[in-house]
Order: sequence, then structure tokens, then C-alpha cells
Amino acid sequence: MAQRTAPDSRVWRANWQREIEGTYLYAQLARVARTPQVKKALGEMAAQEREHAAIWGEHMRAAGVTSAEPRPDLRVQLVALLGRLFGAEAVLGLLIDDEVGDITSYMEQAQNSEDTSTYRRVLTDETTHARALQALRHPDQPQGVEPWHRTAGVGGWLREVVYGFNDGLTANFGLVMGVVGAAVSNQVILLAGFAGLLADALSMAASGFLAARSEQEVRDYHLTLERAELQLMPEEERQELIWMYRRRGLSSDEAVTVADRLMQKPQVALTELAREELGIDPEAPQEALKEGVITGVATGIGAVIPIVPFLLFSGATALWAGIGVAMVAHFLVGMSRAIFTGRPAIRSGFEMFVVGMGVALFTYLLGLLFHVRA
Repeated sequence: MAQRTAPDSRVWRANWQREIEGTYLYAQLARVARTPQVKKALGEMAAQEREHAAIWGEHMRAAGVTSAEPRPDLRVQLVALLGRLFGAEAVLGLLIDDEVGDITSYMEQAQNSEDTSTYRRVLTDETTHARALQALRHPDQPQGVEPWHRTAGVGGWLREVVYGFNDGLTANFGLVMGVVGAAVSNQVILLAGFAGLLADALSMAASGFLAARSEQEVRDYHLTLERAELQLMPEEERQELIWMYRRRGLSSDEAVTVADRLMQKPQVALTELAREELGIDPEAPQEALKEGVITGVATGIGAVIPIVPFLLFSGATALWAGIGVAMVAHFLVGMSRAIFTGRPAIRSGFEMFVVGMGVALFTYLLGLLFHVRA
């Protein structure tokens, strides 16, 4: 083992924390997995993560550093909660993201460490985990590309739910507080709140649908052109493939061999040319209607929260209850965003709390400026 220093100990402590959290998360998700294949895979990964944790714990003890075993942080517990609510299969994308983060961190550490054998062992397991999770998440897709090089969205529909909820909550809370500042009646506040809910939900649903649909149409258009070029101008496309592989470092003969083999499989050649020339992945699924519906429903659910107190109470009671409920919701949705960003959950929650309070204060003051009686 290389000479141990204080910075080494801090790195090992972070690695120990990382692997303890992995052990906890995989074990928790294995219990709630809905398919035997996922349950078995996650259980095996939990065992390997436990072995990794023991490695870094031993490094700490060998360095003479005594420390209590780390506990999983709040973000990891939130991911586990999502798994319990929706099934382990629903959070596989998040697990891939975590594994990619671990792989990147270990690779960076390995470049500055003489203890390459430990890093090689841990990296081998972590890359195996990432590939296995990718295969579990997309069993029908080719698995040749490393998961850490894929650009598809990791959070999937859970990400759309969280961000749609966040938009509806913040936008409608700001609207309600603006109307409250104008000193109008409870009925007007409710009318404005429900109108804002409907408008925001429909707008977000339409935006999500149209954005995904437009992206799909543009992609299909360019793929159609590229497919036609392969059929009508095969020699030109063959030369493009040769140049592409020459730029990647292959010799002329090697590039010609690869290009000729690809031209015998037009669909594979189309995929290569689309990724290189167009920067698009023809295999990436697009579900415009699903994206629109999920985003719209999540937005509507978030937007209803600031209205509920005004359905139950009136006057100052409704106002303070609305502020309290909305700000707690902002804090919670901020913490849930940390699931996808990887940032500390408390910090993310506090930032969202400040944003929500800032929007509400601004619109409330604007309502005071246009003070009316209704």
C-alpha cells in the first residue's frame, strides 16, 4: 500500500461513505424489486459494495485513522424511498448515474495513486455494475456502448415528475401570493389559483409534447435523408465512413475494411453516420404523448398545493397555512431534485425554499402595488 497521508485518509473516508451507501441502497432495493432478475442482481451488487466498503475501511485503520462507520446520507435514503414506492425498476437509471459517478471518481483517484491494484479491483466491479444495470433497464438495446458514455436522460419519467411538480408549485404559489397581495376575496383567490393551475398544467403538457414531437420529427427527417443517401449514393457514404474512421486513428486499409463491412449492413451504417454527422441517436426512444401527459399531471399536482389552504380556511389563517404548506413543499421538492443532481439534499432543499420564498415575496409586493377590493 502506498504511503498514507492525511489527504489520502480524506479520500478513503469519502470512498468508504460511497460504498456504505451503495451497500445500503442495493440491499434496500433488492427487497422491493418486482422481478427475480433485478432482485438477484441488486443483491449481488450489495454484497460487492460491502466488500468495497471493507477495503476502504481497512485503508483507514491501516493509516491509524479511527472513525465511526458512515451512515447513508439523505439523498440515498430518498432514492431508497422512491424504490419502495415505485419499485426498484423505476430507479435503475439513478443507480446507473451513481455508478458512473463512482467510476469517474475512482478513475481520477487511480491516476494519482500507486495503489493501482485496489483501484483496478474496485473499478472492475463498478463497471460491471453499470453494465448490468444498463442491461436490466434496457434489455432490448445493444449493450456495446459503456453506460458512462451514453447521453440518454438518466432520471426518465421520475425526473419529469419532479421538475413538472416543481414548476407547478412555484408558478402557482407566486400567482396566489400576488392575488393575496391585492387584497381580494377568498373566491377570487381560488378562481385565480385554479385558473393558474389549469393554464400551467396544460401549458407544460403541451410544451413537453410539442418539444418531444418536434425533436422526433427533425430526427426522422434527417434520418430519412441519410437513409436515402445510403441507397442512392452508396459510394459517397462509403467514403464518409472511411474518412470518419481515418479521423479516429485507423490506417487507410483498416478504415476501408470497416467501411466496407458496414456498407453490407445499411442499418448499422446509418446508425454510425447519424451519430457522427448528425449528432443524433436513431435508437433513442421518443414518447412525446407520454412525456406531455406526465409533465402536465405533475405540474397540476404541484400547482394545487398552494390552493388547498384557501379551500379549507379564509383570511389570515388561509394565508399563513398556504405559506407554510407551500414552503415545506418547496423544501421537499428541492431535496427530491438532489436525487438527480447528486448534490446534498438539505442544501438543495434550502435553495428551493429560498427561490419559492423570493417568488412569493416579489409577487405579493406586486399585488400590494395594484391593491384592489373585490
